[in-house]
Order: sequence, then C-alpha cells, then structure tokens
Amino acid sequence: MKKLLLPALLLATLLTACATNGAAQNPAFSSCNTTTDKTAPTSLLYSAGTGNTANVRCLLDAGADVNAAERNGGTALMFAAGSGHTDTARLLIDKGANVNATDKDGATALLFAAGRGHTDATRLLIERGANVNATGVSGKAQAAGFTVLMFAAGEGRTDIVRLLIEKGANVNATRDNGATALMFAADQGHTDTARLLIEKGANINAVATRDGKTATALDIARINGHTDTVQMLRAAGAKSAN
Repeated sequence: MKKLLLPALLLATLLTACATNGAAQNPAFSSCNTTTDKTAPTSLLYSAGTGNTANVRCLLDAGADVNAAERNGGTALMFAAGSGHTDTARLLIDKGANVNATDKDGATALLFAAGRGHTDATRLLIERGANVNATGVSGKAQAAGFTVLMFAAGEGRTDIVRLLIEKGANVNATRDNGATALMFAADQGHTDTARLLIEKGANINAVATRDGKTATALDIARINGHTDTVQMLRAAGAKSAN
C-alpha cells in the first residue's frame, strides 16, 4: 500500500516532445531568439519555460501561436506557470492563452503551478479564470478524478492548499476510488497540510478502496510510517477503516 495514492504527475512528464513551430526558418522571427532544446521543442515553449518574457512577446508579435502544444499537449502557459514565471504567464494570458487547456493527462497550468509551489502563478491563474476544481479528463489511472488540491496536498504546499480552498476548491472531492486531498497529504506525511485540510472541513474518516482493500487517511499515514501525522489525525478523531 506504500505510495497508494500519489500519481506520477510531475512537470517532467509535460516537458517531452518532438515538434517545431518553424521559428528558426520563418523570416518573421529573425529578430527573436529561436533557441529550443529536447524538453522544449519550440522557441515559444523554451522561452516560456525559462521566463524570457521579452522573447515570448517577440515570438507572439511575429506570429507564434500562443496555444500551440507539444505532442503531449503541453502549452507555453503550462511551461511558464509550472516554472513559476508569473510575468511570462500573465503575458501569455493577455495574448490569448487558454488558461484551462489540458495536456493528454488532463493536467492544466494551474495543476503544475500549484503542485510545484508557485503561489503567485497559482493566484494569477485563478484570477484569470482557471478552474480550481478541474480534474484529469484522460481516463488514465494516474489522472482520472485527480484535482489540483490533491496534487498540492500531496506535495505539502500548505499555503497553496489554503489559497485553493479560499478560491472554491472542494476539500472533499474524491477520485473514483474515494481518495481525497487529505489522504494525499497523509500519504506523504505532510502533517501541517493535513491539519489545515481538517480545519477547512475535510472528512477525516473518508474511505478509499484499492485492490479490494480499504483505508482512511489514518491508515495511510500509519502504513507509510508518518508518526507525527498519525498522532495529529488521532487527536483530531481519525479512525481506521478496519
């Protein structure tokens, strides 16, 4: 049951592709930096991911498609927000970037910003219309029903968890197996995050099921050896599923 809940949604999965945007060949881009690399196969993605706002503007003014995506569905906004480049993300949105675009796993720019602890970028995206309750839409096991709050909780981003809840994130949203954000926090031993979720109304005794086995947040924390989290949960009234 070790690592029962935490999926493999990391920024590295977003940054793989083999596409080009033609910038290096198009004379309209001659005044822009057209650098790319294996993780950012277009100059727009590369500039967004490195926070080169001036070059992003140059590329967009020259005709780059603000919503172009690499083969896994990653957009410039995901690259910028996932790397914490708030000014770059703001420019992209101002230029028409789809704030709720999803990659092939159903992940959004907000998920990457929140999961990687970029508070300013997270706040910007929410202010500009990002769906705080968006879930994985691909149907893949790692993404189905997986929310931004779950990702932030599993990464121990307590301040971002607070922000998401204040902005309307459902603290008791569940994946198809019943897993909640509180369970993600417990799975990784993020005691402060788990405490905040409980304070904000998380169901402390919700039950998740996998491979015929049931578990609560308390069970998950105990199985993974997170003593401090176990003690906090018990003090708050948590019970075992068995």
